[in-house]
Amino acid sequence: MTNAILITNLSKSYGETVVFRNFSARLPLGETTVITGVSGGGKTTLLRDLIRVLSLGDAEHRALRVAVIDERCELAVCCKGRAQMELGNHTDVLSLCPKAVGIPMVLRGMNPQVIAVDEITAEEDIRAMCLAANCGVGLLASIHAASVDELHQKPLWRELLRARVFRRCIVIRSNGGARSYEVGDLPCSD
Repeated sequence: MTNAILITNLSKSYGETVVFRNFSARLPLGETTVITGVSGGGKTTLLRDLIRVLSLGDAEHRALRVAVIDERCELAVCCKGRAQMELGNHTDVLSLCPKAVGIPMVLRGMNPQVIAVDEITAEEDIRAMCLAANCGVGLLASIHAASVDELHQKPLWRELLRARVFRRCIVIRSNGGARSYEVGDLPCSD
């Protein structure tokens, strides 16, 4: 077993619409990673696919227990209690649950190795994510920002950076129809 997940040439399309193509990254296990990009840039889709990869595992790494706090039902897209989007066999989903409530719940009751949330938007989200990071749980999250520079302008992000919650960043850049990805380490303070 390796201590990192290597994702190579991950692609996603819906019919003729390509959401992302040939995404590759090395994600250390237990790592905290944030995905940034513009609205409609593919953050949620990439987050969903990363959740599935972590939850399914493969010959190189074991499947991880992933808890998804799906506040707006955009990740699992639950209908009548059933996920409409595949998130993997080892994924538990809390739908329509605020992140600030759901993160402490899964920490106490589900023993996740990774917690995933879509769109960090509130101060309460920050406190809950700090709690999870201090418990040694890996985090995957998305936030609206076109670049790391724009991310640094967000007051909520500065608090996450100060608390050293996220260590890595995946920036999705859109140029017309083409997308590019930058994966890198974040500075630990602002």
